[in-house]
Amino acid sequence: MKRDNLIALVIFFVFSICSFSYSVALMITGEVGGNPIYEMMRDGAVRISEEKGIELKIVEGGYNSSKWEQNLIALASIGKYDLIITFTEGMPSSVEKAAKMFPNQKFALIDGIAKADKNVFSLGFKDEEMTYIAGYLAGMVTVSNMENANSQKKIGLVAGDIYPAMTDRMLPAYRNGARMADENVQVDFSVAGSWGDPNKGRELAISLFDSGVDVVLSISGGTGVGIIEAAKNKGKYYIGVDSNVISYAPGTILACTLKKADNAIYDVISRAYDGSLIFGNAERWGIAQGVIDFTFEDTDFIKYVPEDIRNSVRDVFERLKTGEINPLQ
Repeated sequence: MKRDNLIALVIFFVFSICSFSYSVALMITGEVGGNPIYEMMRDGAVRISEEKGIELKIVEGGYNSSKWEQNLIALASIGKYDLIITFTEGMPSSVEKAAKMFPNQKFALIDGIAKADKNVFSLGFKDEEMTYIAGYLAGMVTVSNMENANSQKKIGLVAGDIYPAMTDRMLPAYRNGARMADENVQVDFSVAGSWGDPNKGRELAISLFDSGVDVVLSISGGTGVGIIEAAKNKGKYYIGVDSNVISYAPGTILACTLKKADNAIYDVISRAYDGSLIFGNAERWGIAQGVIDFTFEDTDFIKYVPEDIRNSVRDVFERLKTGEINPLQ
């Protein structure tokens, strides 16, 4: 009898372990190595998987965007994963398609908003807060007496491509931030058509600088490398996004807006694991939720940007955090 009880106990524990195992597939729209956002996504997913004992599969989709949707559908077709995660503003339609094909598969989209299918959760970032603060800094710099600022009150933004979040939220907020600094600041906008073409970035930046622009915000991935080079050679200024790259060219790269994607993916997987993530729902996170930040404490930001400008940027950041400033108005 005791032997039977022992066998039953073993079977119970085995069944419990199998029942409570959880598996996640992370489909990266690119390659991890050398991409700060992808590295953060990976690190956040690895951290929560190790803490909770979650099985994690990471798939690098490469830079041929035409294959991303195929990869997502292939992962769903296996039927192995409790949750499939992908990200970026370029993936909503692919997530929506896969969700309809596999209605019993749970999907999460981060840094983008998909239609609210019952098996999809979306977490978008308030990128307009990020570009508003960058625009305000750029506007303050271009009207300042800083060494490389000229008298033309012109700043630039270079995007890797055109997409709804850029045209509807990011570019307008950048303009609004600049005009809060000075209503006469002009914003020149250029599109590289690539997220990985430094030569194109260099070409666009030289054109902007030659036209009188003295500060450029780059939201263009690897294309931004060429923009940094051009800014350094021309004696102009650069503002980065997503991660802190000031150390690459101190004095040229004045500051960076930061996107803490690792915290976002950690939270999404954690909530999915414990059953509190509401599928069919979408959320947007920003400064108040701790996923949008700024390089206030960087020693080179402190060294190269005058104190009065730093203090003004900090004040605007706090007002965005409390909701006193609407970056789209």
